[in-house]
Amino acid sequence: MTEIKVQPKFRPLVWGNWKINELFNVQSELPIGEVWLLSGHQLYETTMENGKTINEYGTSIYDGKYPKFPLLIKLVSTNQWLSVQVHPDDAFARQIEHEPWGKSEAWYFLEDGEFAICEDVETMKELIAQDRLSQLKDILTFVKVKKGTFVYIPAGTVHALGPNSTVIEVQQTSDLTYRIYDWGRPREVHLNKALQVSRQVRISDIVFEHINCLKTPYFTMQILDKSNRDDTISNLKESKLHISIPTELSANFSASVIEAEEGESTQELSRFLKEDFPSILVYNFI
Repeated sequence: MTEIKVQPKFRPLVWGNWKINELFNVQSELPIGEVWLLSGHQLYETTMENGKTINEYGTSIYDGKYPKFPLLIKLVSTNQWLSVQVHPDDAFARQIEHEPWGKSEAWYFLEDGEFAICEDVETMKELIAQDRLSQLKDILTFVKVKKGTFVYIPAGTVHALGPNSTVIEVQQTSDLTYRIYDWGRPREVHLNKALQVSRQVRISDIVFEHINCLKTPYFTMQILDKSNRDDTISNLKESKLHISIPTELSANFSASVIEAEEGESTQELSRFLKEDFPSILVYNFI
């Protein structure tokens, strides 16, 4: 079983957080909002310590089954509300955008934070039709969450990540985003496409506290901790490829690819358990 670290890419954004610049000692005109920890997307393709890009590595694993690595993992940190936005599903992405995937994603909050979703999509559509978009904030559901909370954002969920929130974001490999409302900031919105893909989602269906494993149709996120070692090892038997991400920020924060060799026991994963803090393992994505 081998572990190969992935070299992160840094994305400055107007809503980013200067603490990420300080943590990684990165100089930029705008604060860093996203650290692309593992990506086969053309915008920021990441490279492994062995010199291979994640797409070059992936091709040897899934034998051409996918056009690029199917998983994208980021560290996201904010200083203000992100736009209210929505992502398309696979069918819309392929038919309209000519992209292989839509974007379903999940967050793991590294610190206390907040977000919002629109649980009343029909009223949202009425506001847009009546040119009353500024009132959208009045029908959003705002949620404060604790460190260690999982939130699953399936494609079609109208959502916004809140200020002073730092999350590990695991998603399908897609950067398709349709902006609906930007809190009075004069940025482009994409209302026509947003209306086509938005769907009803309830807070109770997407927020998960006090759990060690989040299973989605596209990937699984598992806390790897000494306290749940036996359960974790049992769950991992179904996958030979895992991505490991720490749950504590540090200057050397990065993702690692962990690959099991043929016939190798998943018990070997126990040596990747950290003494001082848990990690997140992501698997079941190929």
